[in-house]
Amino acid sequence: MVKFAPLSVPWERRLQTFVVLQWIFSFAVLGVVCYVVFIGLQFTRFWIFSILYAIWWYVDRAKPWQGGRQSDVLRQWVIWRYMKDYFPISLVKTAYLDPSRNYLAGFHPHGVLATGAFTNLCTESTGFSSLFPGIRPHLMMLNLWFWTPFFRDYIMSGGLVPVDKESAAHILSREGGGNLMAVIVGGVQEALDARPGGYKLVLRNRKGFIRLALMHGYWEEGSGFN
Repeated sequence: MVKFAPLSVPWERRLQTFVVLQWIFSFAVLGVVCYVVFIGLQFTRFWIFSILYAIWWYVDRAKPWQGGRQSDVLRQWVIWRYMKDYFPISLVKTAYLDPSRNYLAGFHPHGVLATGAFTNLCTESTGFSSLFPGIRPHLMMLNLWFWTPFFRDYIMSGGLVPVDKESAAHILSREGGGNLMAVIVGGVQEALDARPGGYKLVLRNRKGFIRLALMHGYWEEGSGFN
């Protein structure tokens, strides 16, 4: 049975709900819509747009594995503030991050759509840049999304990159530091185990992020060992 929200619900809350709904739509449906548009345009008088984008896509095909292409404008969209307030979500600083180094961060729990990770790392709604000045955040995501026309450019704008060794190595080996790469260690398996009120951490056969840290060097706080 469908239940409608009572008229007494404030407009602020309605806007928060709408923004969360559009975000769910983005990842659940928008990828398919982009494919339909890309293919459908080829059978219309606007076919040239699909051809031009196909050329751009080919030239730019390696970009997701080279750190992506962040957009401060998209990260600062006001709609993300409504999304943050819906839950609500907050970012708490418990340690200083030296902008001269690169960082690998593990995130848990995955949840259904990794809402906490996306909101904190791919938007400025919780003030990431203010809390960690000089640090550029990246969040790893399933590779298949980066083979979706148009949608790939949208998700790269927020700082999303493919979840594989090549992509991680590029970010962690950048000279000058100032990069944070976050990986949701439990992946899809952990997402499928998400239950209200339950937190299941999946680590078995998912320790590749530890090998990456060892390969690219790590800092043991307090010991001076690098």
